[in-house]
Amino acid sequence: MSGSNTKGVLLVLLAGVLWGTMAPVGKALSLGRTDTMTVVFSRAFLAGLAAFLFMAWRAPQNLYLRASQLPLLSFYAIFGVSAMYCGFFMSLNSLSVALTEVIFFSYPLLIALLSPFVTGEKPARVEIIGAVIIFFAVILAVLPSLLSGGLAFSMGGLGWAALSALGMTLYSLFARMAAKGGHVPQGTLFVYGMLFGAVVLGLGKTFSTGWGDLASLTPGQAGWILYLSLGATLVGYASFYLGLRHVTAATAGVIGTAELVTALALSFFVMGSTVAPNELAAAALIILSIALVSLRKETPCSTTGS
Repeated sequence: MSGSNTKGVLLVLLAGVLWGTMAPVGKALSLGRTDTMTVVFSRAFLAGLAAFLFMAWRAPQNLYLRASQLPLLSFYAIFGVSAMYCGFFMSLNSLSVALTEVIFFSYPLLIALLSPFVTGEKPARVEIIGAVIIFFAVILAVLPSLLSGGLAFSMGGLGWAALSALGMTLYSLFARMAAKGGHVPQGTLFVYGMLFGAVVLGLGKTFSTGWGDLASLTPGQAGWILYLSLGATLVGYASFYLGLRHVTAATAGVIGTAELVTALALSFFVMGSTVAPNELAAAALIILSIALVSLRKETPCSTTGS
């Protein structure tokens, strides 16, 4: 495996581990009756603001926008950032962490199907195999519980989780386009995707739950929201973007499934939830898929991002 490909794999793997902390934290916030729209708006706004300030210091030229870039940024903010953030955390209000993650992890298959049309990259055979392994792994993780009725079922929750998977798919594909030197620089896409997404989510909060809950946030709730915004989101997605400079979106989508392994580990060691043998087997299959995709040699793409 080339040095460039190794770097990309490690960066996306770091992102996956950080993302794996989000579902347990989000579920805890939901159980604590934290307003979901506050969580998702804060994620986008605080991460976008921090990234904006960093870019203003390191690469201010990338903050200037052309009118021709606005349609792509708006589409990305609505169908990538907003759909993924809102869908994922809304689903945790009515679904278990495991079921939310399972539906979310249909995105590697969606990436493999859509990448030829969005990025012009045909997934390699090993990437398709990895995505199929992930598909069967997540089914294995929850099928016994589904058959026994052990998982909470909610059509609304399932819809939100499906929306998060579609959002992650578009998020990955358009980030890859930017990493290849597309119409919008990679760093610009990240900053304005977050900030534009915050505008969309802020409008959603205004017309749904309002802003009265902010005054009643506890220090613990505020601290976890800050972690989700600046730790799991800013550092996680910055790592993911950097990794996409060296690996394809399909490869990154499969490697990023380390999120599921992390979520299972946190459920067992931190939250005290029992991890069933079938869930451990599924995690082993996911690790296998990561190894398969990571061994593939790739040619790094250029980027106009910073």
